[in-house]
Amino acid sequence: MTNALTLDLWNSILPLAGLSALVAWLPGWFAGRGCLSQRVLAWAVVKTALVALVVGAVLAVGLYAAINDGVMAGILAAPVERAGFFLGRSALFALLWGPVLGFVWLVKAQEMNRRIGMRMVDEGGKG
Repeated sequence: MTNALTLDLWNSILPLAGLSALVAWLPGWFAGRGCLSQRVLAWAVVKTALVALVVGAVLAVGLYAAINDGVMAGILAAPVERAGFFLGRSALFALLWGPVLGFVWLVKAQEMNRRIGMRMVDEGGKG
């Protein structure tokens, strides 16, 4: 018999892998396919971080509810305190998805600069 408090594929690895995949995909979706603005890309990364915090909090609620009774009753009894608690747990998830988001930002910025350079070459050196 397995203990519900143990870490396994279903209650830790897959949810965090899904959150990391979301963080890897969202900046491109927010910025758009042909984005040529670093400002737009930076704003897409900020929006991705906010979405990841909220999704991580919802994920934390689900994981806590799976192993503890009364989680939903506690949220209904003190919603602001519980929201703060679960956003704090979500911030801990940022230790995993934060570097992923930073790497995605770097790769997308480099790709954007390459596209800008290619566009300058195609237009005869005009920026």
